[in-house]
Amino acid sequence: MHSCERCHKTATVHMTEVSNGKKVEVHLCDRCAQEAGYVQQSHVPINELLNQFLKAHAQVSDTQTLRCADCGMTWQEFKDTGLLGCAKDYELFLNQLQGVIERAQQGADHHTGKTPGKPSAQPDDAVKLRKAEITRLKKELARAVEGESYELAAKLRDQLRALETT
Repeated sequence: MHSCERCHKTATVHMTEVSNGKKVEVHLCDRCAQEAGYVQQSHVPINELLNQFLKAHAQVSDTQTLRCADCGMTWQEFKDTGLLGCAKDYELFLNQLQGVIERAQQGADHHTGKTPGKPSAQPDDAVKLRKAEITRLKKELARAVEGESYELAAKLRDQLRALETT
């Protein structure tokens, strides 16, 4: 443990200089090192630096946060609750909602509605089932091709053609 060469407090700055081939060691406390020009800024604790960074970052993100003028809803509040505050939120958060809707609707970006059941819905049900099977086979075919499972892809292609022709 070295003491400061000027004030004899505990030295926190330790430097080794080579001048004219001679090795010279300098031991100074923070204050004396600043006065001598060895240290530009005093030591700042890491937690203080982190707090300053977080405060600055929080202020930047607060100014960029969209907030509904009618209900006060923010995108973060929607993410936390899963509920929008009013009808205007759909327009305000359109860009963010687009991805959420597509993920929830398995790729669809709009609601097609639901047809009420009919007493003679047997033919419609068969058509819907066939369309659903075609959609499923197309997705499975894409995965097989992507995974380079060409034999499986050929079988799926044949099943798909058979369904589409009937």
